[in-house]
Amino acid sequence: MKIVFVCTGNTCRSPMAEYLFKDIMEKMNVYNIEVTSAGIFAFEGREPSQFSVKVMLEKGIDISSHRSKRLTIDLVKEASIVYTMTKDQLFILKEMYPNFKNKILTLGEEDIEDPFGLDIEKYREVRDKIEKEIIKIIENLKERVEI
Repeated sequence: MKIVFVCTGNTCRSPMAEYLFKDIMEKMNVYNIEVTSAGIFAFEGREPSQFSVKVMLEKGIDISSHRSKRLTIDLVKEASIVYTMTKDQLFILKEMYPNFKNKILTLGEEDIEDPFGLDIEKYREVRDKIEKEIIKIIENLKERVEI
């Protein structure tokens, strides 16, 4: 199984989701899911935002080595599930990749808004919102499939 988290630039939300997912999987002894992240409009090779790095370090997770990448058709094809951060991103991806629309979902019921350019407290809120949704996903997957 392969999961891809998607946001706009792949420097804030989707890297936080990727690394939170990996950390929670490890704590729950789940090892057979591949996880990555990408951005719809990402510039390749950008470092994660400074506040993303800081708020993740508060959880003991270092994302400083992450480098942004653009979402490609190959990543979508390879993915079992693609999670977007907002309903707008969901709509965009379903328009871009109509053959794969059944595996493109939003991370939660409510949009996870972009914290870029906002204060560190907003990054904490976004991180915590992402973490809650990821715990739900992993618990759901553990119930439905052998992971």
